[in-house]
Amino acid sequence: MLVEVFGVYPQVKVVDLLLTHQNIEYTKEEIAECAEISIDTLYNFWGRLEKYGIVKPTRKVGETQLYTANMGCEAMRALKSFQYELAEIKIEEQRGFEQVVSRSERKKEAVIA
Repeated sequence: MLVEVFGVYPQVKVVDLLLTHQNIEYTKEEIAECAEISIDTLYNFWGRLEKYGIVKPTRKVGETQLYTANMGCEAMRALKSFQYELAEIKIEEQRGFEQVVSRSERKKEAVIA
């Protein structure tokens, strides 16, 4: 949802992924793949994600560190709330569209009858 508002910037794609799947643990490589960005691009801003508490390490599998969204971070909670608001707007838009279609179909049926 954030990508629709803020664009397809790599940082937005990563934060959107982490918020949408906040309970999933990812390797850095998986984050890059799922966000559809290169691993080099992810490494360019990974330090900022850690610095601002956007991501948090969870556990290691062998030598590989796993990460998830840091929902203890106030900024991430605010972004999640914003994401919910965007979803509500989309739902209301869809309901409005369905109502318009429904009214149009009723008018067609009245004309035919």
